[in-house]
Amino acid sequence: MAITEETSRPAGACADAVGAALCPQPDLGEHRPRKVRATRFPDTVEEVRRQVLVARAEGTPLYPLSTGRNWGMGSRSPVVGDCTVLDLSRMDAIRTLDLDEGYAVVEPGVTQRQLSELLEGTPWMLNVTAGCADAGVVGNTLERGDGTIRARAEDLLGLEVVLGTGEILTTGGLDRHGRRSGTVAGPDLTRTFVQSNLGVVTAMAVSLIPRPEAITLIHATFARDALGAAADAMVRISRSRVPAHGMLRLKDLFVIPDEGSAAVPENADPNTITIQVPLLGTRAAVQDAERGIRDVFRQFAKPIEIRALDTATTSEDDPLYARTRFASGTPTCEALRAGLRVDTCAQADAAPVGWLMFLPVVPLHPVSLVTAVELMAIESERHGTAGMLEFNVISQHSTNMVTQIPFLREPDSIERAHVLRATARDSFLRAGFPPYRSNIDQQPWEITDRSADFQDGPLRGLKRLWDPDGIIAPGRYLAGS
Repeated sequence: MAITEETSRPAGACADAVGAALCPQPDLGEHRPRKVRATRFPDTVEEVRRQVLVARAEGTPLYPLSTGRNWGMGSRSPVVGDCTVLDLSRMDAIRTLDLDEGYAVVEPGVTQRQLSELLEGTPWMLNVTAGCADAGVVGNTLERGDGTIRARAEDLLGLEVVLGTGEILTTGGLDRHGRRSGTVAGPDLTRTFVQSNLGVVTAMAVSLIPRPEAITLIHATFARDALGAAADAMVRISRSRVPAHGMLRLKDLFVIPDEGSAAVPENADPNTITIQVPLLGTRAAVQDAERGIRDVFRQFAKPIEIRALDTATTSEDDPLYARTRFASGTPTCEALRAGLRVDTCAQADAAPVGWLMFLPVVPLHPVSLVTAVELMAIESERHGTAGMLEFNVISQHSTNMVTQIPFLREPDSIERAHVLRATARDSFLRAGFPPYRSNIDQQPWEITDRSADFQDGPLRGLKRLWDPDGIIAPGRYLAGS
């Protein structure tokens, strides 16, 4: 029997009056602790279905997770307490790897490392994130994470889902045998399960990236006080780029008050910012794209330094080596571990440095980008806590702003970091920059808070249809569910 209770806690560490295990999960973000009844570890879709049916009969809510590395947003903790955590990390099969059509069908426990290693030497590569190599592909995609080449949501082709009724649904032309025929006639429900609590995803069809002849990483450094010009150049590059380019980023941007800077990485430079983009294609096309970017910089911004790194030849001792690995589909954990001051990612939730994440969407416009930085700088100074900012261009219209709020794990620093995120969220909402992804403390209000008169009746209708007893991840985004 693969469904077992978690046994790693010390005996008697926490229990309720009737003896059921009710223990909070370790959490890098130091969110309000939630009590967890038990943790189950199914390793097949039939066992997931069985667990859903048991939970429905008993009226016990389930909180599914893939590998539990939702760091800065709640880690392994559910949105509301008294749930049973459904840990899907043992479902780690790559059901299909189609090297002709360029897709893989993976289960929730499949990691970036696992899939990228399997793709080595093939005509395809994975769109990896800059996070942990052992983070799950499925969970990050469903949460709208950003890869190095494109937004992870663009990789999503189809799903296998266990609904709250115990029924099994497939979408996007995916069948129960791991084959995908392509999106077929009629409505496609795939996107319905992105950032929802309508079912438990047990498999995902993921689009791969054709491995190009050449990949060059453009890394341009600007003075911090040239933010406006750099933002203008980034917008111009974004709106003239060809689809073969990877994701354009404005990053390495720090807002550091006099207080609260102890948790910032030692190599942080508050006086500079970076524009970074990988270029993919034939060698001639990459060289042509590089010339175009340099021309934009010459006209609209003056970099302190601009580097063009061939990802195939960058040496391991180069400070940008890890970033070239991400651009070529190879995940690494070195930067993450250095930032958290741990030796392995397994230690992250107990790291001496904590992290919160704040993730608003900001229009792709120079004024909006500068305004977002100014808003964060005001709140950072006000609460004596630093912020590390990045803008990922996900379309011709908008960016995903990724804000890491590091803090020392002591009561005063923890409180200031949480107040900073809460007040920043309020100020960004007033500015018209709502979150695109949320944490366990604020998820229940994200949909309704974006508009005073927003009605989520149709979403509730889907919830009642597919999860009539409300047992799947209560509180997750859908208000009142």
